[in-house]
Amino acid sequence: MNRAAPSPQQIDSRGTLMTALFTAQVCGSSGHSIGMAVGSIMAADITGTNTWAGLPVAVGALGTALASWPLARLMDRAGRRPGLVLGYALSVCGAAFGMLGVLVQSFPLLLVGMALFGVAQTSNLLSRYAAADVSPGTQRGRAMGLIVWGSAVGSLIGPNLMAPAVRAGAYLGVVSPAASAFLISLVGYGLAAILIEILLRPDPLAIARGLQERASSGGTLARARSLGAILGDLRVQVALATLTISQFVMISTTSTSPVYLHDHGYSVGTIGLAVSLHLGGMYVTSPLSGWLSDRFGRLPIIAAGALVLIGAVMLAGFASGNDGVLVIGGLFLNGIGWNLAFVAASALLTDALSPAERASTQGLADLFMGMMGALGSAAGGMILGVWGFAILNTLGALLVLAPLAISLLRWPALAAVSAREG
Repeated sequence: MNRAAPSPQQIDSRGTLMTALFTAQVCGSSGHSIGMAVGSIMAADITGTNTWAGLPVAVGALGTALASWPLARLMDRAGRRPGLVLGYALSVCGAAFGMLGVLVQSFPLLLVGMALFGVAQTSNLLSRYAAADVSPGTQRGRAMGLIVWGSAVGSLIGPNLMAPAVRAGAYLGVVSPAASAFLISLVGYGLAAILIEILLRPDPLAIARGLQERASSGGTLARARSLGAILGDLRVQVALATLTISQFVMISTTSTSPVYLHDHGYSVGTIGLAVSLHLGGMYVTSPLSGWLSDRFGRLPIIAAGALVLIGAVMLAGFASGNDGVLVIGGLFLNGIGWNLAFVAASALLTDALSPAERASTQGLADLFMGMMGALGSAAGGMILGVWGFAILNTLGALLVLAPLAISLLRWPALAAVSAREG
């Protein structure tokens, strides 16, 4: 890990950069949360059936995953700021297409809009790495946790803007409340793009590269390793395994929980509470997860996250379907376990990469994570239908044993790497 002291430029600008990243995260998450929330409603309204209700959200998630690699490659060449701005700008276009699709009752146009809409989440996710770029190694976890926490703030703000959006839509001649919801996204994404473009200066990746140049003996920036060499790095392997497996297990077990609760007679309000508590566990604890990973190290928190996630899926899976309190408690802990693993693994991945390697490798990691999330959602439904909720959660617990075992078995080797590079 790079232990060089921060430069004067980094110290002077870090507060502004972090404020810009956090505020843009709140704006972007506000727009993303409300659009994804009404996507299924709009699909059912346009098609006249619930059969395709889940497709807009799935397309949006696919857009998030597939945009990760191209935006990260752009960041490698031009810096964090252009990549983040482009992601939010594409999402502005997506919100406009989505609104138009609702107004003209075109399902294909809605899907195109949702695909671009999902790119905002790509910028939201990649923002955590920009925060790590401008932070010393001992504070990276906290910086990343703070930015991830911005998603929780935005997710709470977005739905509460629906009434003003409907009034604004009526003033503009948009009679559909569902279409008016996209106004929140248009404004949120637009503000995020403007904030990043104006305030994210100097570029975080340029700061990280300059810091490495000053820390190197020859005063030059280290060349990026080949992809094979990067993937051969033990820390990268642990980080990727943690990010992908925890994402798969979290999505597969929680995306099916509303169906499970509904089948046991719980009301929509109770199911909504369960989902809200899970989302709260996913994001609200981010600052704590970051602080813990800085204070105690990345691997202990990855292991702790795995243990919490295992306990959560076993609690939810083996509690009686009639005991909603235990099931909902398991969903809340599921979010916390995922968050611990997500923040610590993201910090470990950044520690393992030089500034010349970061953007593209981080984008690749988010691509893998997004694809595993999509696969988890599909697999979770099939496993639930064939074997039931208990088996689904049991399989999830078994899968999470992998990052836990890797963390424990590789602990001495990783400690040696950290000591050698410290």
